[in-house]
Amino acid sequence: MLTTRQISLCRPGLARLANPVLPLARLAGLLYLTGPFPTLEDLLAELHEPVETAGISYEQPAALLRPYLDAMRPFERLKNPRQPSRFIVDENLQQAEQFTALDSWISQNVLTRELEEINSLLCGPCGCTLCCTGPSGQQEQEFFEIPLAESETGFFALPAFDDEITRAASPDDEPTLMRNGAPFYASPAALYRWRQGWSMILPRDSRCPNLDPDSGGCRIYPDRPDVCRRPQIFPYMLEREPAMDMEYEGRTLPAFVIQAKILAIWDCPYVRQFQDEIAAYAELCGLEPIFKQNKS
Repeated sequence: MLTTRQISLCRPGLARLANPVLPLARLAGLLYLTGPFPTLEDLLAELHEPVETAGISYEQPAALLRPYLDAMRPFERLKNPRQPSRFIVDENLQQAEQFTALDSWISQNVLTRELEEINSLLCGPCGCTLCCTGPSGQQEQEFFEIPLAESETGFFALPAFDDEITRAASPDDEPTLMRNGAPFYASPAALYRWRQGWSMILPRDSRCPNLDPDSGGCRIYPDRPDVCRRPQIFPYMLEREPAMDMEYEGRTLPAFVIQAKILAIWDCPYVRQFQDEIAAYAELCGLEPIFKQNKS
């Protein structure tokens, strides 16, 4: 449990959870689509007064929405039709109606941005390093994987394995990839280029080389990888489904299945502490909250 002081420091993040941007973004999308607005900027220019939706009052709607304009830009597709760039299906694996598909895509992007900001407000006060360490002796996992972009591998002073064997494998493959006669995770922390890309593997009782053991802080915090900026509360609006990719006029459209959920990682101290607030956030966004244990 968090201390009283830690909870107090989390108040800005809790305020954001209580006032999600997504209901406002959805309302703005409807106003844009049904109004005489050539662009979303034209709509924002008219949003001078407070707006209420989903039981939330937004005092400065235009200012709140402006940072999310890029995420909302697909609304303009309905007024200015273009060639499709993705294939979205519903829970029954049937092609989703155009507005539903668009709403799901925009919701995923709006939530991703907002939850990254909320995570920063909630994570810092907790002083938690769970995401920066390998499993402890009491946990079932043999290793913890941190996916990385190739450009981010240079941040970590670790051995790197990139050969035909690793590129054909995945860390969860059965049988397990062997190195020097032992499972790969029996070696110290290292970088691997897998079939799906790069990741850092933290075996049992290891830690990220950029985790300062004295302060518990990150030595490269301003330049930390994208995965380290992501929240422990994830938007799970869409799930990639390569098996359903569709050919369209000589192009392959990536397929996604609508999930309409918010996923929260139960290992995280602030997720356990603020589970009711997270569930309320999901409800305000019209989504189902799912709490999941990552390390067991």
